[in-house]
Amino acid sequence: MELSFRRRLRNGVPQGSVLSPMLFNIYIFDLPVTTSRRYGYADDLAIMLHQPTWKAVEEGLNQDMDVLAAYLRSWRLQLSTGKTVSAVFHLCNREARRELEISVENKPLEFQQAPKYLGVRLDRTLSYKQHLDEVRAKVTARVSLIRRLAGTTWGASAKS
Repeated sequence: MELSFRRRLRNGVPQGSVLSPMLFNIYIFDLPVTTSRRYGYADDLAIMLHQPTWKAVEEGLNQDMDVLAAYLRSWRLQLSTGKTVSAVFHLCNREARRELEISVENKPLEFQQAPKYLGVRLDRTLSYKQHLDEVRAKVTARVSLIRRLAGTTWGASAKS
């Protein structure tokens, strides 16, 4: 039997523990109120805002990002700016190339046409076409590999 080393955490929650998502949710329970709707899962947080104009969307998201950045700083949490992106979802084809200008602590966030959130590729119209194409390609490759392995003399028989 082996024991892990004890370590004292000064902030945050232990990485990889089954309790980490619940502990993190308790840790950020007092997340400040924002004008944006918040959607969270474990340590992933998405904020979404619906406004009548693009300018109002950018102003609202920038204000909310400032509020959230101040909160994270006060609790000694770091926002992963490399993973934090902005995106737009709408059906207006004339605005298909529209990019938001959102920043956190004067650092502009990367804009992505089709960001990935919780393993799902989201496109502008939320049709999920790109996500489904990616899943189909992955499944096709794996089925092809299984077919090749099933025809070999080692391992399970083809009937399995």
